[in-house]
Amino acid sequence: MTNNKKSLLVFCVLLLLTLVFWWPTLFEGKSLIHGDSIIHGLPLFDFHSRFLHGGETPLWTNKVYGGHPLFAEGQGGFANPLNILLAWLLPPVIGVNIFHLVCMLIAAAGVFVLCRLLGRGAWSAGFAALALVFSTAWLQEQNNLTISGTLAWAPWALAATEAWLRKPLARQAVLLAAAATMMILAGYPQLVHATALYAVFSLFAMPFSEDGRKLWRAQRLQLATTAALAALLFLGLAAVQLLPLLELASLSHRSAGVGLFFEFSPMAVLRGLLYTPTQLALARDRLDQIPGIGSLLVCMLASLFPLFKSSWREKGFLLAVLILIQLGAGKASPLFLMLYDWHLVPGLHFFRTTQSYLEIACIGIAVLAAFVIDGLSSQGRASAAGWRRHKRLWLAAIFYIVAWGILIAISVEAATPWQHLAIAALALIAAVILVASGKARHIPLLMFALLLLECCALRLHLFHFGDVSLLRRPATLQALAQRYPIQDTKFINHSLAVAYAMRNSRVPDLDANAERALASNAALSNMRWDTPSEDGALALPLRARALLIPVFEDEMEGRTKTGPGQRAIDLLGVRFISADRQLTAPGFQVAMYDQQQNMWIMENTAAQPLFQSFTRYRPVSSDDEALQLLQTPRQPELIIEVAKGQTLPPLSDADNKADAIRFKVLTKQPTFYAVDVDAAEAGWLFLADANYPGWRATIDGQATHVFSGQLLGKAVMVPAGRHKLEFRFSSSTFRYGLWLSLLTLLISAGLLVRSFLLQRRRHRFDAIAR
Repeated sequence: MTNNKKSLLVFCVLLLLTLVFWWPTLFEGKSLIHGDSIIHGLPLFDFHSRFLHGGETPLWTNKVYGGHPLFAEGQGGFANPLNILLAWLLPPVIGVNIFHLVCMLIAAAGVFVLCRLLGRGAWSAGFAALALVFSTAWLQEQNNLTISGTLAWAPWALAATEAWLRKPLARQAVLLAAAATMMILAGYPQLVHATALYAVFSLFAMPFSEDGRKLWRAQRLQLATTAALAALLFLGLAAVQLLPLLELASLSHRSAGVGLFFEFSPMAVLRGLLYTPTQLALARDRLDQIPGIGSLLVCMLASLFPLFKSSWREKGFLLAVLILIQLGAGKASPLFLMLYDWHLVPGLHFFRTTQSYLEIACIGIAVLAAFVIDGLSSQGRASAAGWRRHKRLWLAAIFYIVAWGILIAISVEAATPWQHLAIAALALIAAVILVASGKARHIPLLMFALLLLECCALRLHLFHFGDVSLLRRPATLQALAQRYPIQDTKFINHSLAVAYAMRNSRVPDLDANAERALASNAALSNMRWDTPSEDGALALPLRARALLIPVFEDEMEGRTKTGPGQRAIDLLGVRFISADRQLTAPGFQVAMYDQQQNMWIMENTAAQPLFQSFTRYRPVSSDDEALQLLQTPRQPELIIEVAKGQTLPPLSDADNKADAIRFKVLTKQPTFYAVDVDAAEAGWLFLADANYPGWRATIDGQATHVFSGQLLGKAVMVPAGRHKLEFRFSSSTFRYGLWLSLLTLLISAGLLVRSFLLQRRRHRFDAIAR
């Protein structure tokens, strides 16, 4: 069978297995419901779909965190071509499930191409593709739209790196920049960071290998110039997402770094590499096993790598795998602690988990296993006649079996699937038989078939898919909407129902838990129903919003000194609170009780409207000072954050006169507000929507400064008299980034066309010469 036919067969098997995995979502009216799927991915995909069909822009939304630059966050993949295509073509529930299916196929193709570039055979490359996309680490992330979309392009970025090392030309630089850009546009920067670290660490083997030093001596100028070109093209192509993202990151709660959220033991990492659990948990509610490659067979094969002669690139892959496993182990690794505490790895302190490094390490483990499979095949054929008399081989085999026996003995649990041990034993016995019978050339096909068997036995049914009827608008919200204008008020979640996302993927009551989470209007689920919220489930809430988390909690529990009307939830217009019990804070009353879901929706009768007027104000110089004032009993007043040198009206001890400034809201959209104001005296108009760079205001067509007010809102000074006031959002970072990306896209296309024409001319000259 030719390599092309083998490759085609491999892709057919991968396609068939992936289709079987997602079969319930394709043909049985089912959908992902566990993990982040319905409180994060589906709402973002649904919002994207509505935007593409004429809905609200993602540049700014009032549906998240009391006002948030959703596009800048990146997690919706609003600039990712794959997200755009599927969100435009398909209904959200169908589209989001197909998105995950397509991402698995893209990743599988990327690993296959990577292995082929490294000289691996079709069956070995197929083995690596199967090992990766059906690893427990990568399957687990299929509940997360953003991570799944970013992982899909990681193997392509590494494949582009290999293509560039082989031929450091402008075309390869463009392809490398394009693959890295696709990862940025998909929306999960930590995976970009992990992939970049993997590529860099893999280059560390260059000076320690003769072929690596030879490559550097011969092509160091081309490598350096094309690497710089790739970096510049990447920055330009990704600018549309990078510039808004960097702006948001500088204003978020992670601007100075963030602590680690999970800690686990080295044994948990080892078990995750070797075994497949019976179900997966997004939030690691089983911290004794962290999902990794999840295959004893793959790990046993990869561990044989040092026994074979390899190039500097394969050695680089081994080095990168070992380092990223250490990074993925987090504080369980002494190496990680040293790198983390001494700030030796740029960017490491800006992420709260370490599993992304394990997920990228899985690519290397799969590739190393593919290398070993080809090595066993070639070496088995070369030594078929003398293997019985090869003492060193027998000693190595005995040591290998004993070492793995010890590892298995210390890591295996009662719940460990027996199929792992059976398939690993079968692989060992069958490989020996093939070598002894002179048919070692069939070892790659054997290993591919055994891994396929393992995937079918252990990983095809790790997810429970729920009926799509679970995803309809909750009855609680339908009933609430009949009594209140919920599109004009804010929600906040005080229920633990959203914690269902941390449960295993196959717990018996997952459907009921998902329904209850949706009834609480938690995380991002409110976006599907167009209800504004102070909640969210994103990585970069503004620092001011993060500061308010404990304040909101205390106010909802009635543990504050400030009274109704002066609390943060009142001033920011939070009217409805979902809770697991009846809350008794002052000003709270029951709006709705869902007996079936045991869910309370409390009404905050002290919640203020979206627009509020003030004649009394208090200037502060920082978010922290504003937070302190918000928690202090005081007269009704506007807390304004003032930069040094800004001119303000004289302070007054007079009581606030809210009726002195009357207004009528003419237009109310997430990115534009128009208000008619009639002010008997000068004062302030406050909008309970977060302030952010890009918000501009005009009074009678003249620009006026937008101040941050009440910590998480914006306000403008209003002179006495009748005026027309307008608030408008326009992101300069998005605008500049878009133009830069389009310009870089044209340059990249020009470089590719030039490369094609030069190659075509070269082929023509070669033909004439012959």
